Amino acid sequence: MVKNLLSTKTYIGQPLKRVDARGKVTGETQFLTDISVDGMIYSAPVYSRIPFGSITSIDSSEAQQSPGFIKFISAKDIPGENQVGVITNDQPLFADKTVRYIGDSIGLIVADNPARAFDIAKLIRITYTELDPIFTIEKSQSVTTGFIHENNISCQHKVIRGNVEDAFANADKIVEAEFTTAEQEHYYLEPQACIVTPLESGGVKILGSLQCPFYVQKAVSKVLGIPFNKVIVEQAPTGGAFGGKEDVPSEICARVALAAIITKRPVKMVYGREDDIQLTSKRHPFKLKYKVGVTDDGIITAAEVRLEENSGAYSTLSSVVSYRSAVQAMGPYVVPNVNIQSISYYTNLPPNGAFRGFGSPQAAFGHERMMDIVAEKIGMDSYSFRKLNIIKPNDQTITGQRLTSSVGAMETLKKSYNASNWGNCPRPQNEGRIKTGYGIALTHYGNCLGAAGWFMDGSAVKITLHRDGSVTVSFGLVEMGQGALTVVTQMTAEAFGIAPSRIQINPTSTEYVADSGPAVASRNVIMTGQAIINATENLLPEIKLAASKFLDCPSQNIVIENDKVTDNAGNTHCSFGDLTDYMYRSNYRMETTGWWHVPELNFNPDDGNGEAYFSYSFATHLAKVKVDTLTGLVKVQKVWAAHDVGTAINPAGIEGQVEGGISQGIGWAVTENLKYNNGLVQSQNLSTYLLPTANDISDVEVIIIEEPEPQGPWGAKGIGEPAIIPTGAAIANAVSNAIGQQVNQLPISPEYVLDLINQSKEQ
Repeated sequence: MVKNLLSTKTYIGQPLKRVDARGKVTGETQFLTDISVDGMIYSAPVYSRIPFGSITSIDSSEAQQSPGFIKFISAKDIPGENQVGVITNDQPLFADKTVRYIGDSIGLIVADNPARAFDIAKLIRITYTELDPIFTIEKSQSVTTGFIHENNISCQHKVIRGNVEDAFANADKIVEAEFTTAEQEHYYLEPQACIVTPLESGGVKILGSLQCPFYVQKAVSKVLGIPFNKVIVEQAPTGGAFGGKEDVPSEICARVALAAIITKRPVKMVYGREDDIQLTSKRHPFKLKYKVGVTDDGIITAAEVRLEENSGAYSTLSSVVSYRSAVQAMGPYVVPNVNIQSISYYTNLPPNGAFRGFGSPQAAFGHERMMDIVAEKIGMDSYSFRKLNIIKPNDQTITGQRLTSSVGAMETLKKSYNASNWGNCPRPQNEGRIKTGYGIALTHYGNCLGAAGWFMDGSAVKITLHRDGSVTVSFGLVEMGQGALTVVTQMTAEAFGIAPSRIQINPTSTEYVADSGPAVASRNVIMTGQAIINATENLLPEIKLAASKFLDCPSQNIVIENDKVTDNAGNTHCSFGDLTDYMYRSNYRMETTGWWHVPELNFNPDDGNGEAYFSYSFATHLAKVKVDTLTGLVKVQKVWAAHDVGTAINPAGIEGQVEGGISQGIGWAVTENLKYNNGLVQSQNLSTYLLPTANDISDVEVIIIEEPEPQGPWGAKGIGEPAIIPTGAAIANAVSNAIGQQVNQLPISPEYVLDLINQSKEQ
């Protein structure tokens, strides 16, 4: 183990400053819009302007006469497969027969400058036979003809355990409720963008704003009909992603790669903001139906849950969203009898794909609203009810998975509650126009891809020692604003016992390491950290052998720490740079690779029983809100956020992740409202799609709880996704507490709040 190389933790647990901060705050970092390549030309999308129909003709003659026109590319130009579905083969690169949403790609214009490319794209004349569009889950369920695909079910998952019917029959009370959650636009700072350069080998090199280089490699290989090794994908500095650059870049890069191959020139694509919003994936809107059985003394005995998701026109990552929402449908609570059904339906809206949390925020809204509603029905306070049912070490999840270690759910609940002082707040607090409310919500988040994507849950690193003691690291996941470069630097520094300043991280590229899966699901710390440990262990014998000969010291006594090579008595012998110089001159190995795959999971997809994930992160968010009963405006005043992170690799980074996740959660819960008109997005800019501003963001108190995970690097677990998951539910519970009415939908718009208040007056 790496611990044998080190005496103590030196860099793990330290609030190391972001290694990429300077370039980003000074403007030195170049994003795709800043980058040019010699001989570069430009592309723009040609897409459907109707939500559903058959293509009858495509006329490019007017476009071809336009100044600057170079090429119009469509399905007939594809040498390989016309298919870019990430999981399900249901999405063509270019529609040649049927269009399924406003934004469905039909072709690509290539021109001599970007403005001309987008103008010329509007000159492609497409005629259609229009079909009756489907925008809602209800209509998708009800039609018997005119299916969007072979049928309207995109995917489905279930968890069935125990005997729900018997448990309901013996329950003292049965409580039912329905909820809805809306779409959410990613609204990353940098729109979708890439540059593709053709290579003499017949392949392509792709520079993209993306989060899953290996997805892109696979899609481009399939479309061009060339092997993976001829598709080089390098991640450019990426201005945010949140899941929106998981699935979509595969489509965009494949189209631009085709253009580069055909024109034999580098081709650039940068979406405008309006196109980005109309064409790309969103957070899945959900309909949630809950039925919960409970004893009079507060023990949950059974739950029947139906989760219905609007998949949009293509499945993209709906299967993963459906799976995660199903296995986490009752949160971090012990429920012995369950019947969970999660079903995604096709509609003629833009595809809904990956978004921070992958269905967990929607499920959390359902199970945490139910916890409050059930508690009220049986006359218990919401905190005590949760304490009574919360999962503890050696308890089982709803899939029957027994959790034996790193189970910090109770600790997060207690510490957030105590920090807020909610239990000691004077009541009532709600005289007058402004009403105050508190709300609490929990999550248990399965780390990494879980049983639904276990086969992809491996990751690689490559580490090179230089003779001056500096180190270069290549890893398979990506920096997209979450601080990955910093924690990878810290973990490498810890593993080798050298200063972070000695470490340089290469841009992520398919050239450097093997397929490391997608940069999603809070995988980076766990996967890359374990791969770093594996790489260090692979090189450790070589390092110790060299040090033993160089210093005439028994290898078992060698310790490397703070850039110094010492013996176990603390006597300094040489610097790390002296040692690596000796290794180089003496022909010792200077490079190593590391690989780590999560443990195999025993899970039965037929009934949803077994090990859904190899480990879980836990979190509790407690929100305090003010509700203006005259205007309906909700102001989130403060959020106490307690997170069980296993081991905190970088506490400052964790705080930043949690604060950012809560801000995004406030947007989803309160301010953001994506509106469509006959399939066309109406909220296409910041005047109509209201991201939370500084005035909307609450004070956040982050409480870090460390329950080390034995299978995580240095005991660490994921944090990126859990940072957002409970926020919407906590806010909804707080608003319900403030106004005395049940909030059963997101977003909590002023209009909705006023409707609830008026309902209370009528009762």
